[in-house]
Amino acid sequence: MKKKTVFCVILWLMALCVCLALCDRLMRRDDGARKYGPFFEDGQDYDVLFFGTSRVLDGVSPMELWRDYGITSYNMGNSSECLEVTEWVLRLSLEHHVPNVALIDVYYVDRNRYDAWAYPFRHMFFDEIPLSRSKVQAVRATLPEYMHLEFLMPFSLYHGRWEEILSGQTERMVDCEPFMMGSELRIGRVTPDMYPHTDDVWQEELPGHDALRRIVSVCRENGIEPVFLMLPAPISEQEQMYVNSVAPLAQELGVTFLDMRDLGVVDFYTDCYDWLGHLNPDGASKVTAYLGDWLKSRYDLEDKRTSEVSAYWNENLAQYEAFRKEQWGDMTLLEGT
Repeated sequence: MKKKTVFCVILWLMALCVCLALCDRLMRRDDGARKYGPFFEDGQDYDVLFFGTSRVLDGVSPMELWRDYGITSYNMGNSSECLEVTEWVLRLSLEHHVPNVALIDVYYVDRNRYDAWAYPFRHMFFDEIPLSRSKVQAVRATLPEYMHLEFLMPFSLYHGRWEEILSGQTERMVDCEPFMMGSELRIGRVTPDMYPHTDDVWQEELPGHDALRRIVSVCRENGIEPVFLMLPAPISEQEQMYVNSVAPLAQELGVTFLDMRDLGVVDFYTDCYDWLGHLNPDGASKVTAYLGDWLKSRYDLEDKRTSEVSAYWNENLAQYEAFRKEQWGDMTLLEGT
């Protein structure tokens, strides 16, 4: 009788766990699945990974890198991601894929992990990571204690989503589809705010400096070539000073710093979709073309367009190009160049 009771209790607990897991998944937004789903589920290998903020999210198109260069890549960029978080996104990503090259966006080198307004965006990545020791470490390292539960068990956060789910009015946080390999397509032409150029360098230690040191260490431990990256962006003089401080750090660490701000790759009057200078599809195509040439010239990256993985990538490419044309019209990919 006692054994039967114990067995029933175990079954009940197992059923409870299954129900909680299902509710946990049901209560999550689908943004994370659309953004990161293929990375965790498609079983592909990626030669290049891009990490960082919305500058990367909107500015790099893996499907165009595939189409024009045969490079397999994934855009891991996420809105408002500071480098202390990027470090853990990298660590957790390497448990699934180890690339040849990792490009690390340094735009938020001045931000720290406790910028509360950025917390909601972190759910997109963390919600797609199964509960594990590494995930627990990442959550504890990047979030205040009072937020640990909602990131380890998202059901605790999304219990208030019933009305939203039943109404069918769930708001998207990111405009990407699974066939875009993590990139976002934002439509619009807006001239952003412009700022005077400065070569001044911020002299004090910033939160992102030490994170970059750890990121480089993780990359080298895994045989990955780290690259610091700054995409074209019309940023304030103060922000320019922060970004300028990365150059001496890169030299100290022996890391390449690809600073695209002054290369004339994009036209801010036509290639942005908002006043902050995030890139629209034309701007992203120009940046991606530059990155493809740059990567091919520096690294021995295989052109996989004739390999066995080409069918998978070409299928996604066809969906991407149809979607881009539908959203952006018949404009040429590099209009204005």
